[in-house]
Amino acid sequence: MTTLTRPRFATGAADHIVAAVPALWLVAFFLAPLGFTVVFSFGRNLFGGVELAFTFDNYRTALTGFNGTTLLRTIIFAASASALCLAAAYPVAYFLARHTQRRRALAVVLILVPYFSSFLIRIMALHMLMSRGGFAESVLNALYLHSGPLDVLDTQLAVFIGMVYAYLPIAIVPLFVVLDRIPKPLLEASRDLGASRFKTFVFVTLPLSRPGIATAVLLTAVPMLGEMVIPKLLGGSKGVLMGQAISSQFLQSQNYPLGAAMAVLVLLVIGVIVVLLARLTKGFAEVGQ
Repeated sequence: MTTLTRPRFATGAADHIVAAVPALWLVAFFLAPLGFTVVFSFGRNLFGGVELAFTFDNYRTALTGFNGTTLLRTIIFAASASALCLAAAYPVAYFLARHTQRRRALAVVLILVPYFSSFLIRIMALHMLMSRGGFAESVLNALYLHSGPLDVLDTQLAVFIGMVYAYLPIAIVPLFVVLDRIPKPLLEASRDLGASRFKTFVFVTLPLSRPGIATAVLLTAVPMLGEMVIPKLLGGSKGVLMGQAISSQFLQSQNYPLGAAMAVLVLLVIGVIVVLLARLTKGFAEVGQ
């Protein structure tokens, strides 16, 4: 009986074609627009057009005055909201990993179902809850935690609440996956050697969950830096962040070079976050050994 084998060059060509499709997609729809954005950021504004040049005036404008304040506020919002998401998600993920053996799948589905619903509908539902005469006002007044109408909308607090609410589910999943994969014998060995539950958590569980922490921060902080819908619907004129400011430069002011410079600055901030998270997870393999 003879076995037919495909020629090696045919297999290699097929592999190259399969690899070329996503590579071309990446070049056409990510690298090329990114390149144009960087080039435009050094250009001069022609009120709806761009004159190619090499000037840092756009970056100077993006880092000073209202734009600089907006960039700083965006970074603070993203960092604080991501930290709160992490602080709220970690106990939930820990509970799912340790105490939901039988109904774990159901618990994960219940957490993720709201996330898979329409993002706009979720934010509008939150808008109605926080509006005057809404459910939140009724509950707070009934519990004597607040008196009178609730004026939360069109404030930066509403934007912060909206960000945590929108991105919390996606922070739970990576933490749950990592915590669930921590070998239980490691935890039992720590307890057998005399470590308390707290020390076992600090010196064993927490270090081994660094990849989950880094992923949760990446999945929440990065989209928050470019978030535009939540500030517009919940913050009004008082909740302007960089996503909204960049959109305004491109769609209203038609100052493409300034908008491109602001976008590049956001990308640089994201790059710094990625580098810091990469350093956080560096040497993870050695920790688990």
